Amino acid sequence: MKKKFSIIFICALALGLAVCVTGCRDKSSSSAEESVVNPINLLISIDYPGKANKPDLENFKFKAEEDSSVLEATELYCNISEIQLLVDTTNNEVQGINGINNGELKKKYVWKYKINGKEVSDNPQDYDLKDGDNIIWYYTKK
Repeated sequence: MKKKFSIIFICALALGLAVCVTGCRDKSSSSAEESVVNPINLLISIDYPGKANKPDLENFKFKAEEDSSVLEATELYCNISEIQLLVDTTNNEVQGINGINNGELKKKYVWKYKINGKEVSDNPQDYDLKDGDNIIWYYTKK
């Protein structure tokens, strides 16, 4: 009887601990988009190179703060979606997305972006987005 009680007690304790741990998890990534005060609606796509063996992300909707730069919006989306984003903080350029870094799969290939289908040469920190803009990141020759 004592052994049965001990097993039930241990199971109940483990269940209680599991509920506590689940309830205490970090919710910052799911609430990051909800904390936007003046939202604009955006779309983002990531066109991975064929050698990456990753499915492209196409036209994912999300909200960012009004007057966000391409870099800020991309950082927000990657944070929400748990996608690794590598940024050179000295010049605010994207060095890698989801483990695919500049020059890694092909020499002289880098991440560039388009807005609404048009290639943009501005630094992603310097280009401010408008409601309805579509950001497309793609891996291409420098």
